Amino acid sequence: MPQAAEIMTHGTAEQVVRELASRHQITAARSEIDDWADAVTRLAGDDVTLDDVEELIVALRRSGAVDGQTLTRLHSRYLDERNPPNV
Repeated sequence: MPQAAEIMTHGTAEQVVRELASRHQITAARSEIDDWADAVTRLAGDDVTLDDVEELIVALRRSGAVDGQTLTRLHSRYLDERNPPNV
């Protein structure tokens, strides 16, 4: 597996996530536990909806193809790129 620094520097975070998923033949597939977690989250008063890139991040983590620290950094970068601050 490439070094974390190498993964993080090639393209946008979305491109990196999609490349990693493709390289490891990972697809985003929701499970019953995902539906349960969504229901619990809603009942707790939160509304968290993952987009397809975030679903791939979850799938990559579950597969063990990429370590959690790298995926956390990548997810943070993805959120920053998706919602840039209004400066």
